Amino acid sequence: MEHEFLKPPKTKTLLVTLCSILVVLVSFGTGIVVGYRRALFATNWNQNYYHNFMGTPGPGVMVMGVGSGMPPPFNPHGVVGVVIDVGSSSLFIKDVDGEEQSVFVASATPIREMDNNIPLSAIEAGNQVVIIGQPSDTGQVDARFVRVFTTATAK
Repeated sequence: MEHEFLKPPKTKTLLVTLCSILVVLVSFGTGIVVGYRRALFATNWNQNYYHNFMGTPGPGVMVMGVGSGMPPPFNPHGVVGVVIDVGSSSLFIKDVDGEEQSVFVASATPIREMDNNIPLSAIEAGNQVVIIGQPSDTGQVDARFVRVFTTATAK
């Protein structure tokens, strides 16, 4: 049995319209919150980019590593540097401190150059790379993501 209030057809139409508007507003508000959080994450990631890959700078070290002459500590979760050799499933990188590091690259590891996915075989000696990964038991970095920056010195 319906209430007397809901019997007129205009009242039902009004309630359905108001509920629809409420659902749209809640959806829009949720989108704003999610977008804000994503933008906040991206901003924080950008502000901590050096720290995330190179470790905490020592006293007097500026963001680019100039200063006290003490290199930042080795970061087993990532490598930034220039490719010196490419293997079938590995990269050998000379990092910003001149140290050579070995990186294992699985076939499922995403490798990006600009907006394109590329295969490991497309990476050449001289390319600059940023690699995000995990330390392995063998002393390598297991790459989880590779970003390639092609340079003019690449072959």
